[in-house]
Amino acid sequence: SGFTTTRSSHVNAPLINELPVALECKLLKVVPDGLYFGEIVNVSIDESVLDENGKLSMEKFHPIVFETANHGYYDFGKCVGQAFKCGMSLK
Repeated sequence: SGFTTTRSSHVNAPLINELPVALECKLLKVVPDGLYFGEIVNVSIDESVLDENGKLSMEKFHPIVFETANHGYYDFGKCVGQAFKCGMSLK
């Protein structure tokens, strides 16, 4: 893949240097249905994916997500609405 790694100082796992966002988690529990529960202990975000206010820009980050029902990977990043504001027009 060409990726390089650095050892995390927060969890026993490598960080992939070429990826702009890392959520480092501690495993808390696994339940029989295959659900995993964890605690995020550190978040690293490269400045290249921050907006002008220093917040994560999904348009710049452009993550890929895994959808389990059809086993597909999907690209997303376009904002389609603002939480706690979209529903106000329905009142």
